[in-house]
Amino acid sequence: MDALVTNTLLVTMDPDVSGATGALGIVDDGAVGWVDGEITYVGPASEVDAAADRIVDGGGCLTLPGLVNAHVHGRQTILRGAAQDVPEIEWMTRALGPIADHATAADGVVGARLTAIEALASGTTTLGEYATNVSELVASVYRPHGLRVVATETISEVTADRSDRDPDEPYPLDDAAGTAALDRAESLFERFADDPLVEPAYGPQALDMVSLDRLETITDRAREADRTVHVHVAQGDRERKQIAARYGDGATTVGILKREGLLGDHLLAAHLHGATPTERDQLADAGVRMVGCPSSITAIDGVVPPVVEYRDVGGVVGLGTDQAPGPGGHDALREARTSAMVTKAAHADPTALDAAGALQLATVGGARALGIADRVGTLTPGKRADVVCCDLTRPSIAPCVREPFHTAIPNLVYGGGDVVQDVFVDGVQVVSAGGIVGVDVDAVVTEAAERARRIFDDAAADWRAADSALVDAADRGRL
Repeated sequence: MDALVTNTLLVTMDPDVSGATGALGIVDDGAVGWVDGEITYVGPASEVDAAADRIVDGGGCLTLPGLVNAHVHGRQTILRGAAQDVPEIEWMTRALGPIADHATAADGVVGARLTAIEALASGTTTLGEYATNVSELVASVYRPHGLRVVATETISEVTADRSDRDPDEPYPLDDAAGTAALDRAESLFERFADDPLVEPAYGPQALDMVSLDRLETITDRAREADRTVHVHVAQGDRERKQIAARYGDGATTVGILKREGLLGDHLLAAHLHGATPTERDQLADAGVRMVGCPSSITAIDGVVPPVVEYRDVGGVVGLGTDQAPGPGGHDALREARTSAMVTKAAHADPTALDAAGALQLATVGGARALGIADRVGTLTPGKRADVVCCDLTRPSIAPCVREPFHTAIPNLVYGGGDVVQDVFVDGVQVVSAGGIVGVDVDAVVTEAAERARRIFDDAAADWRAADSALVDAADRGRL
């Protein structure tokens, strides 16, 4: 073997591996090893029968599959703090938009670098990045950092500036913009066809932002080539108003998709907090996958996305952090905790989403949602070696005991941060002793701060003219 993590508490997410117990596939004194990035052994450390070139002592650690953050807009991390605590109808057009309009492509790359650093530091090995010109971010950020990425090219026919649009009037659509975006998506598939760490996907942004003809074309291509179509679906009041304006009173995103025959297991739907229970049943029955972003949607919409409801009707569900300006960032362990906590509160039931369930959503659930569960999401022989070791002796998670049950699992989900010690992606170490391998983190942070100051300074007049609730908050000294 190339490497072996041994003498560790394994949480494999695969109940069928050798020596595992329970639904999470726990091995008390376990080991996981790999050759050429492929897992070749998972099970008790005492039963390893092959030598390893490198031994990683997992004593005092919980070792689990790499976390999967299934829905991310990484460029926007350069705008962290720009838009929060405003009415949902204002968030995109009056709060974030006037500032985002002043960010350059180069600014976005630095934002993505911050995203990658935060992701790796929290044990994330796969990002579902959703961006315009996403190939730029893959080539300049995510691949150099060693991350696995499901790269989704945004396809929109709406102009970027929507700050002065009446939310009850349909956005004008630009066919040429949609054609150019779809061409970029096809180029993405060609460019990364043979890259084992990149899985391209189509990203028609939302039903109110592309024409039905465009969405039908994308769907036909996806079905023919077995590709994923990643769409924001039923994501709040702004979208509801737009769908009603474009398709008539009473029309809904899910209803239109169902009517037009666009549902199926090719579809990954982000958010769904505006879908009715009946619509969620229809989506799950059609095989539509879901990614919920509880931190983002709770912060922006003041509602809890239906991750448990969708799971409980048989739907595939993963978790995403969405974007940094509203909820704060891209710490996948924090997202798992937030998911459990807000779900408990929404249901008035502390058992609604337990620690084990939240950890499943952040690992195998995310892999299934992104359509890559044949490669990652569990520690299983034959899958890729995306492996995370968490230090159980850190003050925010200690003490951990194994009898009469493993407190390490709830401590990991509900405890504090800064517990990730080592991270491997495809068998390559990308985090060592908590540090990002080969990355000058201080330099990235310094550059991001300089760029953010310039963006916010340049945007000040436009931001004030847009007159979101944040303007009043700033004037009253709350910001």
